[in-house]
Amino acid sequence: MSCDNDGLLQRILRDHWLVAQAKVKRRFPANVAESAAVNVEKVLRCGSEECGFACFVCEGCGAKQTVYFSCKSRFCPRCGKARASEAATLATSRLLNVEHQHLTYSVPSELRSLLFADRSLLVTVAKAAAQATIEAMGTRCKAHAPLPGVMATVHTYGRDLCWHVHVHVLATRGGLRADGVWQPIKLFPAPQYRKLWQHHLLTLLRKRLKGRRGPGRIIGGLYRKYPTGFNVNVMSHYRSGRKAAAYCCRYTGRPPLSERRIVAYDGNRVTIAYTDYRDKKDKELTLSAPEFLVRLLQHVWPRYMRDVHYYGLYQVPRRKLYVDAVAKASRYKDQVRPALPMSRRERLVMALSQSPRRCPTCGGTLRFSELHLPTPSQRHAKNKQTSGREARQLTLRM
Repeated sequence: MSCDNDGLLQRILRDHWLVAQAKVKRRFPANVAESAAVNVEKVLRCGSEECGFACFVCEGCGAKQTVYFSCKSRFCPRCGKARASEAATLATSRLLNVEHQHLTYSVPSELRSLLFADRSLLVTVAKAAAQATIEAMGTRCKAHAPLPGVMATVHTYGRDLCWHVHVHVLATRGGLRADGVWQPIKLFPAPQYRKLWQHHLLTLLRKRLKGRRGPGRIIGGLYRKYPTGFNVNVMSHYRSGRKAAAYCCRYTGRPPLSERRIVAYDGNRVTIAYTDYRDKKDKELTLSAPEFLVRLLQHVWPRYMRDVHYYGLYQVPRRKLYVDAVAKASRYKDQVRPALPMSRRERLVMALSQSPRRCPTCGGTLRFSELHLPTPSQRHAKNKQTSGREARQLTLRM
C-alpha cells in the first residue's frame, strides 16, 4: 500500500516490483535473488513502525511524539548518508593516521560474467588487488620489504548501473619494515601495478576455478590479449587516515544510485543521468521501470558477504599490534587507537538523548522516553515472509 511520504525509489518499487521480481528470479543467482527480495522488503517499509521507533514526551504540556526509524538497508537511498557516517566512524578506528594513496583496479569485461554468476569470487578479486598493491610497494626497499596497510572495497556497478567490477584500494603511502623502520613510499608506477594486478587476479581465479574448462580457456587467453596488464588508475592521495576514511566512505556506505540521479519517472519508464567516464560527457539513460529495477538490484550483495576487506597492517591480528610501532617508527605520532564499536541500541540511545527537539504544540523541550526496536527474529521472519510465533518486542524506557 502506497504511503504519502514515499521516496521516488519506493514508488517505483511499489509500482513494478512484482514484474521485476520474476525477472530477478530468472536472471540472477539464487542467493542474489533472495537478497534482492529481502532488501526490497526493507526499503518498502523504511520509515514505518516495523523498523522501530522512538517516543518523546514534552516536559511542558506532556504531549507525546513518535519518530519512526529508517530501514538501514544499503540499497535504500534514504539510509545511504547514515550508513556512510557509520562507515566513517568504523574506518577511522581502523586506519592508521598516515598518508594514504587511492588506486582503482578494473576487472576486464571477459571475466565479469564469471563474477556475476558466482559472487563468492568477488572476495578473490579484492585479495588479488591487495596482493598486487603489497607486492608493488614491497619492491621500494629490496633489503626490507615494507608492509603497508591496505583497505580494499569491491564495487560492481558503473555510473550507468551496468555490471562493471572494480576495486577501490586505499593503501598507506609507506610501510613498516621488518627492522622497525617506517619506509615512506611516494611513487606508484601504474605499469608495474597493471602487470601485478593481472598476474594475481588470473592466478587466484585459476586456482579457484580449477577443473572448469570454459573459465580456464578464458583466463589463459587474457595474458595474450592484455600484454601490458589490466587497467589500474592511480588516483588521489590523502595526508591523513582521517581524511582517507572520510573519502572512502563514499565507496562503502552508499547505494548504487542516488535518487537525485533519477531525472524522470512517468509511471512506466525511468530516466537516469550519469557521466560517462570514457568521454567525460553527461548522458541520460531511459529504461522500462522493471528493467531499471533489474539493473539496480543486480548489485545487491548476498547475505553475509562483505564488500570491504583489510590486508597488510590492517588485518585484524596486525592492526592492534602495529599501531604503536608505526607511531614510534614514523613521523606520524597521532595514531588512532582501535575503538570498541557501540551497538546500534547504544548509538541510538546516545543520539536520541542528546538531540534537542521542540514540541510542536507548546514549543517546550521534548524528552526521549522510550525506544522500540524489532528483535532479530522479527526482522528475519519479516524478511523471509514466514509466519510463526511472534517474538517479544524489545522496549527500552528512560
